[in-house]
Amino acid sequence: MDEIVFSAKYGDWVSIKKTSIDDKTTPQEVVAALASIRETIDRKAFQFAGVDTAKIDARVAELTKGRRKAYGTLAEIITSLNWNELGRFFASAVPEEKLAPLAEAYFFKSLFTALGFNFEVTTELMSKLYPELKIPMPKGRLPGAKKK
Repeated sequence: MDEIVFSAKYGDWVSIKKTSIDDKTTPQEVVAALASIRETIDRKAFQFAGVDTAKIDARVAELTKGRRKAYGTLAEIITSLNWNELGRFFASAVPEEKLAPLAEAYFFKSLFTALGFNFEVTTELMSKLYPELKIPMPKGRLPGAKKK
């Protein structure tokens, strides 16, 4: 029997994902399992690198609030940006200025996602394409939950 196993522990962060694969497992289930793993580590990679994801998400929310999810909106937002100010913003979202490209990468990833454009296979997309898939919800402590 094959399986997909992902396990990580770093500080307080623990993530364990396991999917057993047998003759009845569909390729779509494998893709969904891999997408789930990627989603789990994607945001954490930026956070562990020191990117203030909350600050960037708030800025993206300001830019996209009340806007239609469309390519035209994306173009409007990008052309309206003050690139000098944005460069300073990126530098302020990381502990060292040399890490600003990480903040920039997260900003554009967040902006595109907020406008409905995603360039990766996600569990949400897999659920839309294959509603019969049973994609498990993440287990464990929820973000913002207080430890007892």
